[in-house]
Amino acid sequence: MRLNRFAPAFLGLGLAFALNTPAEAKRAYGMAGCGLGSMVFGTGGSQTSAATTNDATYTKGFGITSGTSNCKTPAEMAAVMKQEDFLVTNLTTLQKEMAQGEGGTITAFTEVLGCSDAVRSQASATLIKSYEAIFSAPGISQLLDTAKDELSKDQELAKNCSDLG
Repeated sequence: MRLNRFAPAFLGLGLAFALNTPAEAKRAYGMAGCGLGSMVFGTGGSQTSAATTNDATYTKGFGITSGTSNCKTPAEMAAVMKQEDFLVTNLTTLQKEMAQGEGGTITAFTEVLGCSDAVRSQASATLIKSYEAIFSAPGISQLLDTAKDELSKDQELAKNCSDLG
């Protein structure tokens, strides 16, 4: 009888893990991570099978080292971690400045995204214009992915901001 009162909580927890957010669906791999399994099964396929394939073929470790099999290289991962750290530290200020339409934290964010001096003001304007889309994303990783997607839509910014990938 005691288990019945906990059933809704377990059901809710299970649904939270089962549902992917839209930003996660854009990634090249699912919960099993990068590797051959991510290429064979994709984001919508069986992640258990993808993880088993990754483990059986040892492609995940190789992919991380070489930047293949939907994996990022250590340098690319370092850039993403730096960007996520920036957002964690400056999120409140960045959100406030983007809502106001100006601020040094926005410029600093474009620097962390690898935007050259020549396009920083254009990148800042694009981020400000995309405020609603960026801050409706759930979580830091998804917020970062959305900001990068918004900047990548502009060909000049995609070419002159080196860390959008």
